[in-house]
Amino acid sequence: MRASIQVEPPRGLLLIADPSLAPTVLEQVAPTLARGGVSLQSGLDGAEAARKARRLVLFDGLLGPSHGDLLSREPPALLLATRGPEGGLTEWEAVLLGAALRGGSLVPAEGTVVRQRLTRLRDVQHAAEAASMVVVEAGGSRTAASLAADVLHELAVNAMLDAPVDAQGQPKYAHRRTEVKEIDPEDACELALAVEGGRIYLEAVDRFGRLTPRPFVQALASYGKRVQVNASGGGAGLGLRRMIEHSDAIAVHVSQGRESRVLCAVDLGEARRRAALPKSLLFCME
Repeated sequence: MRASIQVEPPRGLLLIADPSLAPTVLEQVAPTLARGGVSLQSGLDGAEAARKARRLVLFDGLLGPSHGDLLSREPPALLLATRGPEGGLTEWEAVLLGAALRGGSLVPAEGTVVRQRLTRLRDVQHAAEAASMVVVEAGGSRTAASLAADVLHELAVNAMLDAPVDAQGQPKYAHRRTEVKEIDPEDACELALAVEGGRIYLEAVDRFGRLTPRPFVQALASYGKRVQVNASGGGAGLGLRRMIEHSDAIAVHVSQGRESRVLCAVDLGEARRRAALPKSLLFCME
């Protein structure tokens, strides 16, 4: 007797919209998401299904401490900004959301993608400077060039020093960040960048898949407020908070125990203070 194999159909997203959004925004959401390869759930069977559903939260993009509660859900809610024409969704963020849900490279394939593997900490600064040059050569502002360099530096250092663990699950480098000059070749951080549609996309990949929403929740806890530096905690996530502030969107895909991908999209424009501008924060785990 031949055994049958049941393949679970791909789950759609449960759409949650901020009450302040205009009804016209909701009318255009589904087509925009569909063009990005994203489907919505048409219905839920029971309270348990509703509890486990992956939620797509549409909001004005103005992040704050309250959004940490949404990221703390299981699974984490996907926070998608509405800032397109007439306050709707942008095509590029719908595409980014689709990529984050599927996994694999999050960098847009339309642009020229540059990839690099890093094992030496001194090469992080070189990579950050290269990202800055790419922005300038693409016609971006010097402000954007500086922000892109800062973001790439944070992405690379986190992937190189915080992600790796040994066979017992103990951190290999995080407990001695100031001492490490080079990491083992098998722990190499993979970087990728591309310029497309007026933004530079910066991605870092590690092979450990240990990233959780918790650092982002902690960074959002004080978002919009003056930072109190805790020296005993290595800066209390100040680098991650700057990364969020500088970026227009952050997408994360974690294959638990196998891989973490973090991508930041930074606008090439002149704006200096970007913390209060709309942002999407898309955290996917599998």
